Amino acid sequence: MDTSEYLPMFLAECREHLQGLNLAVVALEQTPGDRERVDEVFRIAHSLKGMSATMGFSGMADLTHGMEDVFELLRQRRDGVTRAAVDTLLDCLDTLSAAVDSIDEGGTEEIEPAALIERLRSLIRTRRRDQPPPDAPLVIPPGGHPEGVTVTVTLDADVAMPSVRAYMVLAALSDYGRIVVSIPAEATVDEFSGRLIEVVLDTDHEDSTLQRAAHTVDGVDSVAVLARRDAETPSDDVAPTPTTPPADLRVVTAAAEPEPEPAPAAAADDAAPLAAAARPEGSATSRRSAANRGMSTVRVEAERLDQLMGVMGELVVHRTQLEALVAQSDVPGIAQAMQELNRTSQALRAMVMQVRMIEVEAVFLRLPRLVRDLSARLGKEVELRLTGADTELDRTVVDALGDPLVHLVRNALDHGLESATDRVAAGKPPAGVLEIGARHAGGSVIITVRDDGRGVDPAAVARRAAQRGLIATGEPIDMTAAIELLFHPGFSTMEEMSDVSGRGVGMDAVRATVQGLGGEVTLTSVPGSGTTTQLRLPLTLAIVSALLVEVAGRPFAVPLDRVERTLRLEDHPVRSAAGRRLLLVPDGVLPLLDGEKVLDEGVASAPSTHAVIVRAGEQRVALAVERLIGQFELVTRALPPELSGSGAVSGGAVLSDGGIALIVDCDALAGSTSRVLNPTVLAA
Repeated sequence: MDTSEYLPMFLAECREHLQGLNLAVVALEQTPGDRERVDEVFRIAHSLKGMSATMGFSGMADLTHGMEDVFELLRQRRDGVTRAAVDTLLDCLDTLSAAVDSIDEGGTEEIEPAALIERLRSLIRTRRRDQPPPDAPLVIPPGGHPEGVTVTVTLDADVAMPSVRAYMVLAALSDYGRIVVSIPAEATVDEFSGRLIEVVLDTDHEDSTLQRAAHTVDGVDSVAVLARRDAETPSDDVAPTPTTPPADLRVVTAAAEPEPEPAPAAAADDAAPLAAAARPEGSATSRRSAANRGMSTVRVEAERLDQLMGVMGELVVHRTQLEALVAQSDVPGIAQAMQELNRTSQALRAMVMQVRMIEVEAVFLRLPRLVRDLSARLGKEVELRLTGADTELDRTVVDALGDPLVHLVRNALDHGLESATDRVAAGKPPAGVLEIGARHAGGSVIITVRDDGRGVDPAAVARRAAQRGLIATGEPIDMTAAIELLFHPGFSTMEEMSDVSGRGVGMDAVRATVQGLGGEVTLTSVPGSGTTTQLRLPLTLAIVSALLVEVAGRPFAVPLDRVERTLRLEDHPVRSAAGRRLLLVPDGVLPLLDGEKVLDEGVASAPSTHAVIVRAGEQRVALAVERLIGQFELVTRALPPELSGSGAVSGGAVLSDGGIALIVDCDALAGSTSRVLNPTVLAA
């Protein structure tokens, strides 16, 4: 069977499963008694193995099979997992991630699993004597199971790839409860070749919900559900494992051989009374809605969402042009029809924007593994606290957020947090705290990275800056200047470069990336108490709220979240210093920039009448403009390469009349003044 058409979906689901496994394995090290987490890990590993085998990637399948044996051991033991076992599992996940990347790039898996499989087997060989052997028989009572309902699924007579269908049935049912026991067993589903699938499911869902879940799998002929059998003392184990099972129990061995063809038909006949007994009397609306939510998710390529947003922008432009034509027409009823079109298109735009929003959890999920590895490498004790993972941002912003957060976490662990010995000496708990949170703030999202470490030492920063020739030797600096030096390209306070930090590309890269997204970075620190970094990011890059102004007779858009206020130039005095114009306002002195010069528009067509005060980090500047047009919601577009380097602009937007407005890059405006004017004047 040609599986190439399924490759994109396979790669996406593999990355999703690997991310989930990374998070779950690290969490298990902290909470080894979490049985639900253990079951989750086993299900994810089993899904990954089945997918890899189906797609023909045997190296990945073999490695995940070895991991599955370790996870099965975790399900049976109660004393947690050793650090050596976690290290081995994480090494396996790294190898699988590399294999997925190689498949994505070249179509073949570049993986040598033998050494890792041997390490996994060495973990299995340490199994305690009081644990049951891996080939212990699984049993299902024919009259119902005391630990759950029995779901009997019969596949079509001509079904293709029954092992894949059985795997899909088990996966579908596992979304609605815990699989106590199944035929075929989860560990041997790849060898299944029959038609009858039986699952004992510990669940509170209605029978009709389970039937619908099983019927979502192609090739399912019928589904029957048998109620839970009452028992005075239900077992806490996964399944009873007697050496000699009673005569009234059906026995299936985990390492069973493929079933002969006649057997499934006979089993299906035995299941007929179960189907008759399992017909539901009614349905529960609340349970049905929950089931429908679980089965209503579809996977869409991100490129299609971008295309949809582009088409939506075109629709907004065409709608505005149509409004102008309608205003000149006297056709009866056309004005009302135009109002309806406006409401519909606005609702459609809001829906398209919502579809593009994803939770920042997609980035946060990478951090526990990163913190675990770095803290172990640095020999520090770290407690990671994550909050606001359900905060939503535009997909493009979330995709770009990963690298800045990695840099900030590395800085916090290497530069900020002290060793346990130093913390105790300073009167702090031995374990440092790293808090990472997300929250909404108006039309923006604020990502906060806070540690309770040593903080920034201005004197140490000054010494290092003097060595680099950035300031004069012995020149004192305050905290504001020290923080600004930390963002200087190539600057680092580390004396020696390591594989964690010291290259001087961390904070500079963070600022560049965040500013490229239209956001801001602020850093505050208290020596001896810790450091806090805040990233203020726009909710979306696709649509921006902007103040439209006119410069040199052309429209320009200033992002509204950067606008502090506007004022008339004739109401405030303007002075000159060192060849630069300064605007005197009640709360300070600001550099006054000529819009036609900084925006590369040549000669002004009219004198400037207004100033727009914009902010970029801790700085404020005043931009002189000819006219204020108004506030608008604009669909942003990237500039073509031949225009991307001209003036302090970062993008463009199509206006209602078909014209183009360039979007002002506020950070570039502030950057053009920071080297000329005294920072204390700019911050005034």
